[in-house]
Amino acid sequence: MKINWHSVYSQILQTLLLPVLLFQGWKLRKNIIQLPEATGDRRGSIGKGNNLRLIFLGDSSACGVGVSHLDQALSGKLLNILSQKYSCVWQVFGRSKLMTSELTTLISKEEKRKFDIAIVCIGMNDITDGKSVETWMRDILKLRTIIIKKYDISEIIFSGIPPIRKLTQVPHPLLHILCLKAYIFEKALQEFCENNEECCFIDIDLPVSSQTMAIDGFHPNEVFYSAWAERISKSILK
Repeated sequence: MKINWHSVYSQILQTLLLPVLLFQGWKLRKNIIQLPEATGDRRGSIGKGNNLRLIFLGDSSACGVGVSHLDQALSGKLLNILSQKYSCVWQVFGRSKLMTSELTTLISKEEKRKFDIAIVCIGMNDITDGKSVETWMRDILKLRTIIIKKYDISEIIFSGIPPIRKLTQVPHPLLHILCLKAYIFEKALQEFCENNEECCFIDIDLPVSSQTMAIDGFHPNEVFYSAWAERISKSILK
């Protein structure tokens, strides 16, 4: 079995620095502004043309944390683009602060429904929880399996890990560990998508500034969500 030395290094470093990381993480969570999930209907239909059924799955990004309404979030922005060509039936299913295994559990309790494409935003909370990439990839495999089983999906679009290295308000060494793990997780997810034909990886290494981030400095605002949706739309409209 191939050893991921980056992962080994990050886990050793995480263990050695654990007291400092726990303190910095606690302090950061204590001071961060807690933003709610976006309001608005979580299912509906829009557009004209051939039918396209989409489901948005994941954590705070899927739920539109950082904007006030889902129309301004990733789902709303993407649907606005796709509805120019397709008649879209859509649903948003997720919850803020979800980890991958928790999302899988929630989906497993859902009734079977038919969708064409699943857009998945997950992984950031697995990183901050301290999971290893090996554990996360096992969770991703289970998530892929349950998505196909429950929704009869033909395509799963996985968004990459948000550009953590650009979050200047996170102190070192916590930022160093998060950046290292984000790099490892993203490379593993990209490789996973390359090895599973129904999966597609979308890089979201987009600009991070006061112009693209919500008031908490951590979640996307409407500008970031728009650019994110544009990248996803290109893989669907190709």
